[in-house]
Amino acid sequence: MGKSRFRLLCNAVLCGSLLSLGPAEAIELWTVGGNGFTWEEVGDLTGLTIDGSVLLPAVVDSTTNAVDNLPLRRRGGSISSPQAREDLTGVLTDGSSETFWRVTRERRPDGTSMVIDLGAILPINRIRFQGNRDVFLRAYELFVHDGDPATLREGLPIAYIKQVGSNLEQGDPDIDVTIPLQFVRFIRLISRSGQEFILEEAEVFGDGFAPTGEYLSDVIDLGQTANFGKIRLQTQLDPLTKAVLQTRTGSVPDPKIYYSKTEVFEGEDRQELPILPVGSPEAKEEYDDLTSSKKGEIVDNIDEWTPWSAPYEDFFGDLLSPGNRQYVQFRLLFSSDDARQSALVDSFSFDYSIPTLAAEMTAEVTPATVTLGESNTFDYYIRSNFDAANAGFDQVQIRTPFKATVQAVELDGLPVAFSEIDTENENSLAIELTNDRVTVSGQVLRITFDALVTVYGTTFFAKVFDSQTGELGQDVVPGDATPAAEANRLSIQGALRQELVLELKANPPIFTPNGDGINDELQISYILLRALVLVPIDVTLYDLSGRSIRRLQNNGTLNGPQQLLWDGKNEDGVMAPPGLYLLRLSIDTDTGSENRTLLVGLAY
Repeated sequence: MGKSRFRLLCNAVLCGSLLSLGPAEAIELWTVGGNGFTWEEVGDLTGLTIDGSVLLPAVVDSTTNAVDNLPLRRRGGSISSPQAREDLTGVLTDGSSETFWRVTRERRPDGTSMVIDLGAILPINRIRFQGNRDVFLRAYELFVHDGDPATLREGLPIAYIKQVGSNLEQGDPDIDVTIPLQFVRFIRLISRSGQEFILEEAEVFGDGFAPTGEYLSDVIDLGQTANFGKIRLQTQLDPLTKAVLQTRTGSVPDPKIYYSKTEVFEGEDRQELPILPVGSPEAKEEYDDLTSSKKGEIVDNIDEWTPWSAPYEDFFGDLLSPGNRQYVQFRLLFSSDDARQSALVDSFSFDYSIPTLAAEMTAEVTPATVTLGESNTFDYYIRSNFDAANAGFDQVQIRTPFKATVQAVELDGLPVAFSEIDTENENSLAIELTNDRVTVSGQVLRITFDALVTVYGTTFFAKVFDSQTGELGQDVVPGDATPAAEANRLSIQGALRQELVLELKANPPIFTPNGDGINDELQISYILLRALVLVPIDVTLYDLSGRSIRRLQNNGTLNGPQQLLWDGKNEDGVMAPPGLYLLRLSIDTDTGSENRTLLVGLAY
């Protein structure tokens, strides 16, 4: 395993105010960059730099030294020598000839080397070392390494094989080497002289931005369990650059589990045991105090922390990681296809509210196995547990693949009044309990609805809300909510029907496009299956002689219900004559092809 780091972000003012909160009156906002925390305060930069409050890939140019002390340290870079006890970073980047690195004859100058770690892969074209005019390096070799992870061991190059400069008869105190512009992470200077020498400064120049970079935040402690709302990632991007955002949330401070190796006893294999308590700062401290021979592996805590979310497609949408968690962490990954272009991130923020609506909410759906491609009736159960600080809820929103219809709502087996909430989203249903609230531990809410499922593994995610406080919604967690359902999950399984197209219909069968407002258009609908990526669909009308009259669709379509309209006109925009027409639907996918036809009538 590589090195592990863990730092808990919770300054005294922030945590003190959060821990003293009673019922929240407003949605809180956490921000880094812009007017919030500085990027350096709350995370680690790799291959990145900061310009004001803007986070961006490390940049070099022909006039700015890439190994100035502050930029180099911000990127996690350094200057060191296997033959030197002191840290050379400050000595060779402070701009002063009063501080220097001196290698005497007693230290055997021949073979002495120095390594510059730029802390990022940068486009470099010039390397310069300033020496003392009386005691300077008389012979050298200069190597570079591009930092390819496949050629590193414990973060350092296995070998330096790319020589970019050498001089065994150096007559100038300064070493100044110009190289073709190339990506460089490590630079190694080797003395090939037996004479003592002094180096006063190191300078590296280039032209462009680091092709990759990463920002990893510290673990953010919100003080109590919280629910999450919208994120805001303020960026500047172009087609050649990318910034990827991911998040994860947890219920313990540290997302890692640290293992220690047991003592070796005769006849027994050496084992590794987790350091307890798992997820605590004390476990990390105990691990760091172990000798290297006793340190075991470090793994992600997948029980009390969620995995990293999928990359965010919407930088102003909902936080994807589950709520009802106290701890949050995020990372940003930068990349560019052009050394002279870079992505910029000005700030990142997210909404949260404390306390949560419930201490715990477990949900499951039944039936969990159906025939895919058919509309089914589902029962959705939510069991809640509450602490004194939890206010409860009276609204539920369930994410559905297509438009769903609510049939009934029960609380502890008794019908309750409800109203449907217009979400302006075909892929969700939402209800509000008209006269009731869920506030008692152990209560089970049952929502019965009809929905179409066309994809194996479709999951009915849900959130609950409180209309009285306006707090952020809380995610339900799949599990054993009631003995009435046996699956203990929210995902749907089942067998998919063999057809690619279901329920091709035309309404009305005969339409009259005469402008009277009654049956002026023909509504054509169908359900497409097994189309998880865009597949070509062709829908065309023919007269009975087989001549094409009008093409209604000729593009890529995803699975689910589809609808088209025909106004009775042909391709030239002229009204087609009355009569019968043949509607033909053709589809071609990796799993098969299918043609469907339907007879429709047009009359005046």
